[in-house]
Parts: sequence; C-alpha cells; structure tokens
Amino acid sequence: MNDFFKRYDYLFFDFDGVIVDSVDIKTKAFAKLFEEYGKDVVRKVIEYHIQHTGISRYEKFRYYYQNYLNKNITEEEIKILDKKFSEFVYGEILKAPFIPGVIDFLNTCYSSKKTMFIVSATPQEEIKNIIREKKITNYFKHILGSPLTKEENVKYLIIKYNINPLKAVYFGDSPSDKKAAEKNNIFFIPINYSQENIGFKDFNKLITHLSIKNA
Repeated sequence: MNDFFKRYDYLFFDFDGVIVDSVDIKTKAFAKLFEEYGKDVVRKVIEYHIQHTGISRYEKFRYYYQNYLNKNITEEEIKILDKKFSEFVYGEILKAPFIPGVIDFLNTCYSSKKTMFIVSATPQEEIKNIIREKKITNYFKHILGSPLTKEENVKYLIIKYNINPLKAVYFGDSPSDKKAAEKNNIFFIPINYSQENIGFKDFNKLITHLSIKNA
C-alpha cells in the first residue's frame, strides 16, 4: 500500500455502508414509517431510498410526501418522522457490524498519520453520538452530517483544513458520495457501491488490491 499512502494524506469516509453495515436498517425504518399508507407506497419508498442512498432523510420525507402522498409535509411532521426514524435505527446501528476490513484499514491510516473525516447524510449530532458509541471517534479529525449536503460538507473541510484535492480520496457507497467527490475534484473509491458493480465489496478487498498493486 506504499504508493497509496504516498499519494493521499486526507481521507473522507461516508458512514452507512462504508464504515458500518447499516443500509438495510434504514431501509426497514423507512418502510415502517410509511406502512400505514399501503404496500404500493412502501414499495416506492424502499425503491427510492435504495436508489438514493446518501441523501438526507429530511429530503426523502419531503419527496415521499409530495410524490407518493400528494401533499406537502410540514416542519412539525418532519420532526415527528425524524424522531420515530431515529428511535428505530439508533440501537440497531449500534449493534450493526463494521464493514469487513475497515478497522484494520483505519488503524493503518491512523498509524500513518493520515487525516480522516466522516461525511454522512445522518443528522450531525446523531452521527457524532453513533460514532462515539461505536468507539471510533479517535480516528477522525472532523465528523459532519446533515442538514448540509455531503458536497457542501466536503467543500467546507477542504477550505477549513486547506486541503489540496489531489492529496485527498473519498470512500463511498452511493451516487451522492461520488458526486460529492467529483464536485470537489477528489478521487473517489467505491466501497460496497449500491448502484453498479464497481469498486470493492469491502476494505479487505481494497487492502488486497493495494497490496498486490504495490507488490
């Protein structure tokens, strides 16, 4: 992995599906929230969520109401849905396993004094609490979530830490991650990518690839 570590000093990570195997947990949460509206709505909700992983739940709530329920959602309704969603997923995510190889990879990067960040679509305080409970806070220089988009948060970190985009890499599993990287001129490495058969299934596969490539 020598070439990789010579090339990149700043590492950006999405959380769900990249650090922790938690995407299915959120799929079930969305289905549960909208089950009262019938199977057809639930099917559409699940399909949209899977096709748009990495977008904040607030954006999805608004989209579901407008497009599937044919009504506008109020801020109070968003707060109620957000509370129910958080109650459903929080404990499950704490129990969810890490993506294979990610802890070894984080340890290697941390030992190599790389600067690492979390950029998630999960609400800011919630993702901080989850990462603290998962006992991986020490790996990351900065942890950011919604309401800002991933693209906006990456841009903020680049400015704040005076990062040369050519020295940065983004690990993500969704089109929103890829977009956030590309819009900020950062190299993108797909991990457990949700839309196409590209990239690496997990970090064990990535580590093996890097070791072979630099052997």
